[in-house]
Amino acid sequence: MTAPLLPRTPASPARGTFAGRSFRKARVLFDAWLANMTAYRAEIVIWMLAGAVPLIMMAVWIGKANAGGGTVGGLDARAFAAYFLAAWLAQQSTVAWVAWELSFDVRQGNLSAKLLRPLEPFWEFLMQHLTERVVRVPLVLGLVLVGLLLAPPGTVLTPGLEAALLFMLSITLAFLIRFMIAYCIGILAFWTEQSTDFDETYYVLATFLAGGFAPLELFPAAVRHFVEWTPFPYIVYYPAKLLTGQLPASDIARVLLVQGVWVALFALLRHLMWRVGLKKYGAVGA
Repeated sequence: MTAPLLPRTPASPARGTFAGRSFRKARVLFDAWLANMTAYRAEIVIWMLAGAVPLIMMAVWIGKANAGGGTVGGLDARAFAAYFLAAWLAQQSTVAWVAWELSFDVRQGNLSAKLLRPLEPFWEFLMQHLTERVVRVPLVLGLVLVGLLLAPPGTVLTPGLEAALLFMLSITLAFLIRFMIAYCIGILAFWTEQSTDFDETYYVLATFLAGGFAPLELFPAAVRHFVEWTPFPYIVYYPAKLLTGQLPASDIARVLLVQGVWVALFALLRHLMWRVGLKKYGAVGA
């Protein structure tokens, strides 16, 4: 007499499937880096205050609007307040320092140990930034609320839920653009010890061209036309415009599409640079 066949038990999603294994790795990385970032809350606050250019420019442009008869370039004091608060929120949501960490790991040889792990270092750096956002965003939102209280009466940051949801989508794409740019800069450490100088150059350009100093509609026409062909306004200016509802409905799809294209281009560039850089890194015995 043969024993009855037992029904097969499906593999546990957390153990047997690719998606399950990926989720478990992501959860472990998230928990580890969240604990790390939570321990550095005070340092994160200092970083936030160091990026206060949009808040300073908000006061400047509100003053110019009040002194110029109430508007500048068609924007009044309330529009300037809403825009610069949104721009600061966008700026704080897209901070990326991976260029410095990756460059350090390459130059010091720390990358060798990371390459032995079952996960490409890219994902660990990405999770490091995402968990930092979890700690940073509540603090940023609190300061935005304070800013609204100090802004001209009647200032509205966002007209409704739809604008807020569009901002969430746009700022996610904006963060990926900035992160990919920083990662590509960090990969340059395979060829030069001064790779972080390029990130400093990027920061200077982005400060002027991303919309932190002034909305793009106040730029000279030729300058704005040039800036539109760069990724800078799609990191701060356009997400801020989406949040405040100041972007025409006809431009929304175009902006999101262009952001997606920039993400894809920099993701491809990162992949190609990484493959070539690793060959050089291994060639010198690291």
